[in-house]
Amino acid sequence: MQKMDFNRGWSVQREGEDVVKTVCLPHDAMIYESRSKDAATAGASGYFREGKYIYRKMLQVPRDWEEKTVLLECEGVYQNAEVQVNGARAAVRPYGYTNFFVDLGSFLTFGAENEITVVADNSKAPNSRWYSGSGMYREAQLYVGPKTCILPEGVKVSVLDQERIRVDVELTGPGAKESDDQLEVEILFEGRKIATAQGNHAEIVIPDVKLWDEEHPDLYQCRVTLKKEGDVADEAAVSFGMRIVTWSGDGFFVNGNPVLLRGACIHHDNGVLGACAFRDAEWRRVKILKEAGFNAIRSAHNPISKAMLDACDALGMYVMDETFDMWIIHKNPYDYGDEAFRQWWKQDVSAMVSKDYNHPSVVMYSIGNEISELGLAEGQEICRQMADFIRDMDKSRAITCGINLMLATMAAKGKGLYGTDKDGKEKQTGSQSMDSVPTSTVFNLMMNKMGGIMDKMASGKAADKVADAVDPFLDIPGYNYATSRYRKELEKHPERTIVGSETLPKSLYRNWQLVKKLPGLVGDFMWTGWDYLGEAGIGTVRYTDRKTKKDTEDGLIVSGGPGVIDICGKMRPEVYWDQIIWGLRKEPAIGVNPYTHARDFQGMSMWRDTDAVESWSWEGCEGEKCDVVVYGAGDHAKLFVNGKCVGKKKIKECKAIFPKVAYEPGSISAAIYDASGWELARTKMRSASGRTQIQLTPEKSVLSANGQDLCFLEIDLTGENGITKSSVDQKLTVAVEGAGVLQAFGSARPHMAEDFVSASHTTYYGKALAVIRAGYEPGNIRVTVSGDGLKTQERILEVVPSETTAI
Repeated sequence: MQKMDFNRGWSVQREGEDVVKTVCLPHDAMIYESRSKDAATAGASGYFREGKYIYRKMLQVPRDWEEKTVLLECEGVYQNAEVQVNGARAAVRPYGYTNFFVDLGSFLTFGAENEITVVADNSKAPNSRWYSGSGMYREAQLYVGPKTCILPEGVKVSVLDQERIRVDVELTGPGAKESDDQLEVEILFEGRKIATAQGNHAEIVIPDVKLWDEEHPDLYQCRVTLKKEGDVADEAAVSFGMRIVTWSGDGFFVNGNPVLLRGACIHHDNGVLGACAFRDAEWRRVKILKEAGFNAIRSAHNPISKAMLDACDALGMYVMDETFDMWIIHKNPYDYGDEAFRQWWKQDVSAMVSKDYNHPSVVMYSIGNEISELGLAEGQEICRQMADFIRDMDKSRAITCGINLMLATMAAKGKGLYGTDKDGKEKQTGSQSMDSVPTSTVFNLMMNKMGGIMDKMASGKAADKVADAVDPFLDIPGYNYATSRYRKELEKHPERTIVGSETLPKSLYRNWQLVKKLPGLVGDFMWTGWDYLGEAGIGTVRYTDRKTKKDTEDGLIVSGGPGVIDICGKMRPEVYWDQIIWGLRKEPAIGVNPYTHARDFQGMSMWRDTDAVESWSWEGCEGEKCDVVVYGAGDHAKLFVNGKCVGKKKIKECKAIFPKVAYEPGSISAAIYDASGWELARTKMRSASGRTQIQLTPEKSVLSANGQDLCFLEIDLTGENGITKSSVDQKLTVAVEGAGVLQAFGSARPHMAEDFVSASHTTYYGKALAVIRAGYEPGNIRVTVSGDGLKTQERILEVVPSETTAI
């Protein structure tokens, strides 16, 4: 089928309002909404408002399409999507994270203009534990082909062993079952044909195989041609990798080689872009995560985008793709749980498996996250059914589930956090009345106060009963915040394989020692690798005035805060600690508590025990004292300010903390030593000097005129020596002219009184990020950045013609 970009020329209107805007998908309507402490989802959504949005697009349909198959694909609509064609309902999809296809044929008027309408109803809230976004936040595609054609996800490549594959082709339309001898299958590597076969179910031997893994992400192409009377009737092409995953009590293996999963839990949003799943944004995230040392991501807690899967395939990143955050017991009054889940889970799971099937990066399917009903008989039966349902479609990947044993044992005792009655007790029916469902904010507050208790409960006898009931249904049980269980579980069941599916970043050292020591513990996924919008402040370090006890930051918190990479893609110093623990880095690193808060009280969260910044540039803070941490693998460390040693500390768990170090402009350096005093390595940071100036660093300068390409423009306030001034923040303004637009502009500041869609924003620790989006016409984009008292800076970006077919 011919695949056409269906992202251009939509209009969107919020229900109840007169304003109609022209937009290009992906489009997140929520990021344009005002923020308020009175928002229905409150901090869970980052205080953004919800709403119901109507998207419309006119489509001129040729008369000859009457003899064709016409399909619309929506890759993601949040939520309660309804697709209409000329006013008639063509499809519905409650779940906001599923890609789905709509057969438009019986609804179209041929030889005329047709109106396509997509309604995204996110008006009933709260319905999410994090920032969901609203509307058509992922791409849309239009597929047109003959009546008998290859379906868009109709080519499935199964790797049988390290040399053989099977290609199964699904056709639709009249004569589909009789088309076996009319199908030609070609396998290509780097554009060169290396093997051929015929038929709907073809087994093929791959010569001189290039196996896919994280270090060698080699991809093949499978091209299928449907012929009719010797002529080409339809074509389809997919990429795949030669990769086999196995697991046992001895570990997790990719192509027979042992792999330890250095995992990052990530949410689906792209920071200042909101929920929009731009291809460039998804690729950028995977690239930065891999540079940070991660080799695996968990798509928490919903199916990952197609664009990110492509990036993981190409760059070499393992994926745990996850289905749901709730099953039959609601976590928020208006979420997908209970009725919608019961009716739709099979369709949504099928969609995820079909989407993932040809992607070698996907090594695990997770069937849920912190499902408290796993402590109940009905939940355990659903677990068995869902796991078996997936195995019927795909036996090549491991099935897991992010189990919170504390929540499950509480549910088993009738004391569940997410209750069905007004007294808070959970029943095995799982059905709930909306006025009795507590919001997930309660859970986050509880976690911050009793996280240690949760870990202890995970190794108790009540937890044993839940694990023994559920784990046999799973290939690799996942445990959330349950480090205390790892050793006990594997001593009791040495044949099992388990994974730390969600853990605290600050606990990585302890967790990773267990990963290395216990063969059946195959990895650790920290919460989180990348920071995200919503769950406002669960990991944010709070600063309050020591006298007034009031927050020293203005504005509602917009982000979660636990990520070791911030929402703009900047690695925090904790990343270097992670790399040292994983054995990926020998050079030490320095993290500096912000001197701008030297006199404030610093309140930590369960998820983060530091707010360190990678900077020794704190203009105006001379003489102030703050803690400095040195990350390194050695016996002890020394810290030097302007060449003078200011302390020597023992290294414990790959870090040494130097309290109350006075700030002096110049330089700070750290050296690590072995027990004999031999210096192993050192590092150094310098201060900014000279007048403040704006520095622009575009991540690319040539974009394609496809309406989708992005340029991420890093903006720094630096000294004349090019070093960022971390204590100098001010409002900057971005102007974009020519063949593109300003898609987003913001910073990683957690307390935000501004937004991400205006042309002006205040820097955070001297940094901001602007995102420039190409249009559909080639030309130049002129970007200027200005600020009071600063010299305006300019960059020119080139937009070149695109080969993408957009209608």
